[in-house]
Amino acid sequence: MAKRLPEIFEDLRQAFMGRRGGMGWKATAAEAYGATVNEIKDLGSSTLTGTAEKFNAALPYIERAGYSVTEIEVGLGLSPKLTAHLKLEDQITKAEEEALLLETKDKKLANTILSALFHASAARTKLKFNKFHFAALELELSILPTAVLRFRPNIEALPDAGTKTKGKGLTVR
Repeated sequence: MAKRLPEIFEDLRQAFMGRRGGMGWKATAAEAYGATVNEIKDLGSSTLTGTAEKFNAALPYIERAGYSVTEIEVGLGLSPKLTAHLKLEDQITKAEEEALLLETKDKKLANTILSALFHASAARTKLKFNKFHFAALELELSILPTAVLRFRPNIEALPDAGTKTKGKGLTVR
C-alpha cells in the first residue's frame, strides 16, 4: 500500500535530521529525496486513477448542468492533472443549479465540479470582450482545481485580407 502524503513528508524530515546512523547528511538526504519522489509519483498515479473514476461518476451531473465534454487531457508528472474541455449546450435555471448541488452534496468531486461550473458561468456572463465571444470552458482537476474560460474572436472581427467568398456567404481562407 502506498504511503500517504504526510507519511512521505515525515520520512523526508527524518532523513534530513540524520535518522540513519553511519550515513552523512548528504547521503541520507539524497536517499530520502529519491524515495520521496517515487512515493509522490505512486501517490499521483493512484490519485489520478481515483479522480478519473470520480469524474466518470460526475459526468451525468455535468451533462444535466448543460455542458458537454468535448475532450479530456491527462497531464502526468509530480502533480498530475485531468483537464476536461467543456462546451455550454444549455443554460439551466438557478433553481436547477441548487437542486443539482443538493443532490451531489455527498459526492465531493461532482459537487466541486458543479460549483466551479456555476461560478464560471456567472463570471462568463459578466465578462465582455470587444470582438470576442465565450467559446468553451476548461476544468483542470489537480491539487488546485481551476476553471478556465475561453473566448474566441467573432467571425466579423477576423481580418478580411486574403479571403474569398464562395457560395452562400461562406468564407474560404
